[in-house]
Amino acid sequence: MAHEILSVKLCELEDQLTRLSSRIHLSESAARPQLRREIQALRRECAETELTLQARLRHSRAELAPILARSYGEVEQSLQTAQAALRTQTARHSSSEAVAEEKILLAEYGLDFALQAANRALLLAMEAIEAQYPKRKGDKTPT
Repeated sequence: MAHEILSVKLCELEDQLTRLSSRIHLSESAARPQLRREIQALRRECAETELTLQARLRHSRAELAPILARSYGEVEQSLQTAQAALRTQTARHSSSEAVAEEKILLAEYGLDFALQAANRALLLAMEAIEAQYPKRKGDKTPT
């Protein structure tokens, strides 16, 4: 059963990463009004997804759900802190070039963090699959 759930989640992730890549490429060539509309649409999507995730965690009966919810909240808070710092820097800098560089840096690290999160999720998935294998005599407990 875990294999099917993980396969579905993997397909969802793959679809989202493909969409993310397409959106980045389209954004690079979009006119400013179109880009602003896309930004607003993505903000709405992010807010809806966040509410859905929070609701699922809140209604989950899993013992880890409150810990996961707290961790997610901490990550979101860290991102908001970084964005607030960026807004402060933007207000101080008169150079639009410097502001753009800071935003690109924030986006670059955001993508790096997303990749790291995906790799961590892959590790968790592989460990979950391994946990379903029957324990054999002589197997050592992973460290």
